[in-house]
Amino acid sequence: MFKRCITSAHALVFAFAANTAHAFFDPPWITPAVPRDGEVVSVNIRGGICDSIFERPGYPQITRQGNAVRILEYGHHWDTGELCIYPVGTLTAPVGAFSRGDYALTVDFIYNDYLFGPTIINLGVIPFSVTGATPAAPVPTLSYAGILALLSFMSSIAVLRIKRRLGRHPSGHPTRSHQSTDQSTGQDFPNRFTLSGHHLRRVRT
Repeated sequence: MFKRCITSAHALVFAFAANTAHAFFDPPWITPAVPRDGEVVSVNIRGGICDSIFERPGYPQITRQGNAVRILEYGHHWDTGELCIYPVGTLTAPVGAFSRGDYALTVDFIYNDYLFGPTIINLGVIPFSVTGATPAAPVPTLSYAGILALLSFMSSIAVLRIKRRLGRHPSGHPTRSHQSTDQSTGQDFPNRFTLSGHHLRRVRT
């Protein structure tokens, strides 16, 4: 009789362990891993199967006392395997922006237990440090020699463009501009010249 009681007790323990084996939350973590001054810090919570986080008015609750920060999420937790139907996923929740310093973020989970009422599970405590703000990128500057080189280059480009526009012959006289103007719109159109037989014919395009 005593042996039978022990065997029954073992069976209950194994059954309970089998039902709760899939209830889990991974240790939470923050992003960015090394936040900077004024940067928003978010907490990441991965879980599922028998545990899940749900939206509910008033949650999450974020409180702070000095450098101690706490976030309380609301959800469901089941100990019965038949009710463990939640998919595995990761929740990312913004906590806030912090100035430089060392902090500790406590992540808690609250659910309604049918026997004991509201029950809180601690998912983890995350220590993190906030560093200084990202320094502004320096504006590149030119040295005196660089400025002279740039001005020389720009002058050469300007002279080259003027020469192309003038289109001078070797004699030094500019060629006639092959353009016609639409009298109705005032827009210039380039003209092309072709030789047909012994006559010079102008074609307007």
